[in-house]
Amino acid sequence: MGTSSKSKILLGGALGMALLLMAACAGAPTPPPAPAKPVAKAQEAPPLPLRSLDLYAQAQISLRSGDHVSALNYLREAQQSDPASGYLHLETARVLVRINQIDPALGETRKAVELSPKLVDAWLLLGGIYSNRKEISRAITAYEKALSIDPEQEEARLLLGTLYLEDRRFELAVKVLTPLVKSQPDLVPAHYYLGQAQVGLKRYGAAETSFQQVLKLSPHFQGAQFELARLYELQRNMAKAEAIYRDILKRHPESTLAHERLGRLYLRSGRYQEALNQFAILKGLSNDDLEVRVKIGMVFLQQKRFGQAADEFQAILRLDPKKYRARYYLGLALQELNKPEQALEVLEEVPPSSEFYVESRLLQAEILLDLGQGEEANKVLEQTLKLFPKEADLHLALAALAEAQKDLAKAEDELRKALKLEPGNAEAHFRLGVVLDKQGKHQEGLDEMRKAVRMDDRHARALNYLGYTLTEEGKDLDTAESYIRRALAVEPRAYFILDSLGWVYYQRGDYPQALNYLRQAAAGGAGDPVIAEHLGDAYMKLKRYKEAAKAYQQSLSNKHPRPDEVRAKLKEAKRLQGSE
Repeated sequence: MGTSSKSKILLGGALGMALLLMAACAGAPTPPPAPAKPVAKAQEAPPLPLRSLDLYAQAQISLRSGDHVSALNYLREAQQSDPASGYLHLETARVLVRINQIDPALGETRKAVELSPKLVDAWLLLGGIYSNRKEISRAITAYEKALSIDPEQEEARLLLGTLYLEDRRFELAVKVLTPLVKSQPDLVPAHYYLGQAQVGLKRYGAAETSFQQVLKLSPHFQGAQFELARLYELQRNMAKAEAIYRDILKRHPESTLAHERLGRLYLRSGRYQEALNQFAILKGLSNDDLEVRVKIGMVFLQQKRFGQAADEFQAILRLDPKKYRARYYLGLALQELNKPEQALEVLEEVPPSSEFYVESRLLQAEILLDLGQGEEANKVLEQTLKLFPKEADLHLALAALAEAQKDLAKAEDELRKALKLEPGNAEAHFRLGVVLDKQGKHQEGLDEMRKAVRMDDRHARALNYLGYTLTEEGKDLDTAESYIRRALAVEPRAYFILDSLGWVYYQRGDYPQALNYLRQAAAGGAGDPVIAEHLGDAYMKLKRYKEAAKAYQQSLSNKHPRPDEVRAKLKEAKRLQGSE
């Protein structure tokens, strides 16, 4: 949603000018509705000598009549009369911004802060100009300077928060925006951007609170509705997300974004026909027929109709070879069709300028690893990281590669680098916990698991890991069961979680109930040697030795990591079976 010209006036001088400049900045967060009153007053003009004051007044009269040229002439003459005034350079810069002369405005603003380093409005305007020029780090520095001069400067706080968010510095965005929502509880943009930062940190509960507050203040703000629905999808609460999309469509039946999001939700939920129905509606509303065809191809992918998906994506690329989304998904389809060389060739044509470049390179690395070309996979990831040093997913991929190659020290290093970029990344904490545990750093690993659960209380694997670890230790089985049941609520058919729950009952001595869950786990994870061993243990306790021996044999066939232990159990099961 854009900011109306009326809203810009309501925002006040410094903030309005800076937001006007930021709106031109590519990749900036979608702005929410403007506040109905200025966040804070602009600084008052400092005292000026009489001659400069007279020229400044004539400049203002010229501006009111729309005569920017005369206004600039008066201001420059005033500068000559008072060469030490940073304020006059700031006013000159403001006029230059209004007539879209950004480069000269930058020079005037730099002069303003040089002459008057405590002039907050000048730092605000400088930040806005740098944002417009896509010099985000310099813009951030300018806003930080404004806030250091006046910590109560709420315009600086809001604008700095949005730039931290754009720069994916989510912790800093939260730190700078939290005081603002406390001092200005009705300020919609502050709640909105704070919610986006909390999502970036995977603090989903806090993000939900922020977006709900936005909708309480501005009930029909679609941006917040879409953000809240996306948040519910991240939390795997598809019913709530679907309800929001349907509510939007009830009021705006031609919303292409709502149809697209709802179609994707159906796609992820396995409701393929409903997804196709949404994309068919979208095809009638959208001017981008090829993009809709990409989504239809994605349905074929989810349905495992890989040949049809590949045909659809290839047809799209014949019409538009630069449809890089289609190229990425074609690579996926070809990978599934066991055509790795063709997949690599297709993915190689995705350029760094594409939003699908990083994903394409990650997929290339995965394919190369499957082909046994680990060094090439590592090279692809390292080269991509040089281009995109702030992509935490690349460090996660390098960690997975190192872990597969049993280089646990490197895996730990890469995961810590990922967490430095995204401290709130629950998946990175979980993965680090696994790697630490494999290195014998058991307590550190559990600490990372707990961090993962604090950041994402629906992280099923972390919940299961904590529960299973407590079960193995025979400690606090009630807490262990609570963790595991929370995991099972998220992934009710996950065989490894069913195994953990069965093992809780086994440790309690409730062997019939243990057997119930372990048989379900074994049915889903037929190739898992540890589950087969657990199943054999339960049969042994129930004196069903023949079935126990069969389970232990299966465990050995599945290459149990401790075969000697399982062989001993198998021998005992056969001995007891023979004595019956």
